[in-house]
Amino acid sequence: MSTESPAEAKHLVSIICRTLGRAELQQALQSVAAQSYPNIELVLVDAAGTNSLNYESAAKDISVNLVSSGQPLNRSQAANAGLDAAKGKYILFLDDDDWIDVEHVNQLVHFLDGNGEFRAAYSSTRKTDAAGNPVNYSFQQDFDPVLLMRDNYIPIHAILFDSALLEQGCRFDEAFDIYEDWDFWLQLSQHTDFHHIDTLTAFYREGGDSDTAAENVRLRYQSENILAKARAAIFDKWLPQWSGERVNALIGQLDQSVLVCEQNAQIHTEMQRNAELQDKLAQSEMQITELNQQISELDRQIDHKDSQLEQLQQHNQEQVRHVKVLEATLDAIYKSKSWKIMGPVRRVARVLTPDAAAKTDASEPDK
Repeated sequence: MSTESPAEAKHLVSIICRTLGRAELQQALQSVAAQSYPNIELVLVDAAGTNSLNYESAAKDISVNLVSSGQPLNRSQAANAGLDAAKGKYILFLDDDDWIDVEHVNQLVHFLDGNGEFRAAYSSTRKTDAAGNPVNYSFQQDFDPVLLMRDNYIPIHAILFDSALLEQGCRFDEAFDIYEDWDFWLQLSQHTDFHHIDTLTAFYREGGDSDTAAENVRLRYQSENILAKARAAIFDKWLPQWSGERVNALIGQLDQSVLVCEQNAQIHTEMQRNAELQDKLAQSEMQITELNQQISELDRQIDHKDSQLEQLQQHNQEQVRHVKVLEATLDAIYKSKSWKIMGPVRRVARVLTPDAAAKTDASEPDK
């Protein structure tokens, strides 16, 4: 995000909006009016040529320069009409179905003012559906002049450029009504590098007249497709102007052989890793099998010990029952009349036979 205060704004910025008067124009104009950078003029190009644009309420707080020839203009003609009318040091295009964040102009001006080696800068751009809801795609490719030879990856309203580039003969080629912005960026790139600021401050609505995306990318290369024909027209113009060195660099980007070799090396490495993992898995499975066997043996031993313990418990219970029976029998003897009657006899016997008396149970009741 920019650190410049809007109060420090020095240079006029011209925002060129080509419009056919669609309903989305109101949102585009409101986003211009909301800019934190205050020194802005809106160059509103009536591409329909109807002189019936409804813009006053949305643009009431900004300076508006209405451009209308009274005739319909194609996209390139409308862009050049806007360039001819623009008075700002810096210029930005905004199609009537797109819009920009409040800090968009401010951050781009701040960068260009502080970095004289660049005369064009662009932000990242969020793509939205036709209703303006964000989709999961953003244009945020860093600048690569060779990649720009192959594809247009910069939405038109993302870039702010120095109007001095127009003095180098940069204009929209009116032979193009598709990819006319791509051709214009190629022209600018002959005189300056672009700087990418990776902040999402622009919004690109899919499905509009300027939408050059194809659901199936391969359609762009099929000769009968309208986008393929437009791309071919761009290359017909530019290939004679590109040096062999630049064309070779472009082919190098397109050449997949290095990528294939790298992918093959990665596949080989992954296969080796997979084989190592398979070996480790097999070893782990063997260890698991051995552990399971040990667990089974321990379970068997535990079952055996449990069985022995159960037998010992049963034996002890039988011994306890036997002792109780003996105790009950002995107690019955001690309580019997015959035992009591024979008491004097036993005492005489102990006197007469001391050895026998010594052997008599000490616990025997003396009765």
